Amino acid sequence: MKKPVILFLSLIILFACQNRPESAKTEETPAKSEEQPAEVKKETTPVVNTQKPIPSAGLREVKPPSDDLKNASVNFRRGLELLKDKNYRESIEYFDRALTTEPQNARIYFNRGYAFFSMKSYDTALINFNRSLSINPSDTMVLMYSGLSKHFMNNLNGAMRDYDNAIAKSTGFSKAYYNRGLARGQMQDYKGAVADFTKAIIYDATYAEAYYNRGLAYFLTNDTNNACMDWIQANRMGAPDAMKAIDLYCEKKYRDFM
Repeated sequence: MKKPVILFLSLIILFACQNRPESAKTEETPAKSEEQPAEVKKETTPVVNTQKPIPSAGLREVKPPSDDLKNASVNFRRGLELLKDKNYRESIEYFDRALTTEPQNARIYFNRGYAFFSMKSYDTALINFNRSLSINPSDTMVLMYSGLSKHFMNNLNGAMRDYDNAIAKSTGFSKAYYNRGLARGQMQDYKGAVADFTKAIIYDATYAEAYYNRGLAYFLTNDTNNACMDWIQANRMGAPDAMKAIDLYCEKKYRDFM
């Protein structure tokens, strides 16, 4: 049998996310890799490009807290507009101004953190997410992005704790399950990865990347049959590398399902 090739795939943010990091509907997606798939040993874990997790599209709708804070709300709104336009540095300046009069506004800290996250300043992003969570510890989107920041910083245990917390405080959070599945895969817990990708699919039946990566996790547990069926489904949904996996590892009989 040929040595397995782990095919790298990037998603929409989330991951997101982030990918698909939900209320202002702005999406930030890791850029797709132009590198060719590399041949690896079987111990290699399923990852997505060099951008491991998938963000969602989690900018918050602005709801001015009160008429007394109207000036700060204007700064906050302007910061969000700049953030949507990917003008991250200038958006941070407006969030800084907003925080001078609204120092306990968790949403401002989250969005300022998101700006730093988008610039790949994960350590600074994490400071802001932590500040947001100290004010509102139940915000599952902030928990997800805190996990994503740790994930990108290769703190997988910390990322797992945040994903666990986000999942525990929400219902049907497919992106959190997906990213936790990626973290489990990197930790070589392939059965756990299969379970999380399955949950992601249950809550989002159109999640092509979850099918693709569940196929990788199945393959790494020597379950070629389920791996091929997942890759076939991922290919139907347009996952770009699914056909390569089918060509390399699936017998001709599987083509009858395509």
